[in-house]
Amino acid sequence: MRRALPAVLVAVGLLAACAGFEGISRGPATDEQRRAFAAATSAVDSDPVAAEARLNEFLEKWPRSPLADDAAMRLAEFALSRGDRDAALTHYTFVIRRHPDGDQHDAARVWAAEIEALRGNAGGAANIMGRVRIERLGRRERLVAYRVLADVVSAPVSRLHWLSRLRADESDADAVALIDVEIDEVLAGVEEDELGTAARQAGATIPAARIELTIAERGLEGGDLGDVRAALERAVALPLAPQYAGRLRTAIERLRLREQGPPDLADLPTFAELQDRVVPAAAPARGTIGVVLPLSGRFARFGEEVLQGVLLAAGVFGARGDPAADSRVRLLIRDSAGRPELAAEAVRELARDRRVVAIIGPLLRGECESAARAAEYAGISLLALTARPEIARERPYVFRLRTMPSEEVQSLIDHAMRDLGALTFAILYPRDAYGRGLRDLFWDGVEERGGEIVSVASYDPDATDFAEPIRRLAGYVLLSDEEKDLLKERHEMRRRARRLPPEEAMALREQALALTGPDQELLPPIVDFDALFLPESHDRVVLIAPQLAFHEVTGTRLLGTNEWYHPDLIAIGRHHVEGAVLTARFFAESPLPYVQRFAQRFEAAFRVAPQAFGAQGFDAANLVLVQMTLGRESREAIRDGVLATQAYPGVTGILSIRADGNAHKRPFLVEVEGGRFVQIK
Repeated sequence: MRRALPAVLVAVGLLAACAGFEGISRGPATDEQRRAFAAATSAVDSDPVAAEARLNEFLEKWPRSPLADDAAMRLAEFALSRGDRDAALTHYTFVIRRHPDGDQHDAARVWAAEIEALRGNAGGAANIMGRVRIERLGRRERLVAYRVLADVVSAPVSRLHWLSRLRADESDADAVALIDVEIDEVLAGVEEDELGTAARQAGATIPAARIELTIAERGLEGGDLGDVRAALERAVALPLAPQYAGRLRTAIERLRLREQGPPDLADLPTFAELQDRVVPAAAPARGTIGVVLPLSGRFARFGEEVLQGVLLAAGVFGARGDPAADSRVRLLIRDSAGRPELAAEAVRELARDRRVVAIIGPLLRGECESAARAAEYAGISLLALTARPEIARERPYVFRLRTMPSEEVQSLIDHAMRDLGALTFAILYPRDAYGRGLRDLFWDGVEERGGEIVSVASYDPDATDFAEPIRRLAGYVLLSDEEKDLLKERHEMRRRARRLPPEEAMALREQALALTGPDQELLPPIVDFDALFLPESHDRVVLIAPQLAFHEVTGTRLLGTNEWYHPDLIAIGRHHVEGAVLTARFFAESPLPYVQRFAQRFEAAFRVAPQAFGAQGFDAANLVLVQMTLGRESREAIRDGVLATQAYPGVTGILSIRADGNAHKRPFLVEVEGGRFVQIK
């Protein structure tokens, strides 16, 4: 008995040998053929085994019948249902070779190519697909054809072309989503010079906008902004899958940010220019806002302060702090406990309530990052009260509102150079991350504005004696032996002056100060800087300031950040900090009418004076309430309105929202004058 050849070899033999066959017979099928075919196919559902046997008999008896290709296609389906790809391929090959002009020829090629592709024979599948007339395929075979072609071509641009055709024909939403993932993966591997070709081939199909968006996104990393703008304009004009709309908006906003250039305080009006502006009241607003804050745990006190500001802005206590007044703004409040996973879950829960149009909070770095990811995924605005700009980057629905250290430093430098006439500066800083970071910000800021850093000294963060760094700051280093002897002589003259009558003492001190070195250069302390920047907390500044005076580092303006803003700075530092200039993220004593109104309402409602965290909550809530007041009701409209905020007179400073979602703020500038804090401008 002759051994049967494997089905694959049979198929290959057919592909080679059938080329000499004459093809199908001319004319229609005979009545006998039609009856036999109908009898075979009528039993497909009721008795598939018998149906398959009859179809095989049909092919053996009438292999050149116009119905033979239909019989072979049915037999291929039977084989595939059993998982026998070899037998199926044999039947498809029969159709391809014996019936090249039949109505099943192109479909047979598609199914045969799919089998080869599934086997990993991309080259064979591509060869079979090369003669397929796609316009003759039904929708089912067309989808398979596009899938095979997308899988077997190697060039990324060609893959994009076939994936776009596949996506255009696919109606199943889940399948479309998977195709979109593939398109994104392929796009990531397309070279810069091929993206234009891919966009032209895509025409007006949905992936075209995504390709243009990719061109723009890559250009934003350092390309020509004109090319970026052109790509974005094309992307806007083309259809885009909804899930990519956020990416498009982000790219548009990043372009605007690049065109704006780095933030500068000159972009913001001064407090004097906005002193008559009124923070919009919550009364006309209607809607629901989510709040996610640490209301338990170590940071509960700060979360509660923020919540008080949010409650006040929302009108819970009425326009005048009256608890009986009705509020038309609903707040849904969730406790994050300072834990990132709880913050993210709270955002997801609030986002599921379609009435919630925006979420305020949280506070801490970790919980802000987790909440930001959840908010971006859910498509709901998150107004995070953090100073870390990366929270908002690449996230169209996330905004960062807190004043950044760079803005405080910029405000100090601008005032010192423009208003005080300072040109030379010194920096005395702790050797920790905070001190080094602010040192660099201040140093760079001074040099960018044409000033000069003439002296820098640092100290251990735990130090209480600052004599050594102060002496380094004032030039008590690298002295010759002769200069050291002169300093000892000057010290002795000043010591003797303490026991002399006033007039004689003054004359001796002047004589001591007139001492110079061997080359007539000044002896330390050399205070050749107009202002001294001290990035420290108030409780350390009150230790450092008297020691500066003791070492004769006087006649210079002290500059500090919001960390100085505390009553003890004046109560303990006294005259040593007189004239010091510092920033404040919230200044309750400000003469600005809208700040006074806020402070009065807050104290009436909560029986305590407002602090910075309460003011931040008030501003954050008002940014959303302003949008509600203007009739914006959807999450999208709220987001667009917050993003468009410019020169807003907040009680924590004047702010504008930049294109990347980060607030650019002008903090309060305060001077110690007559033993109290006074707003400069």
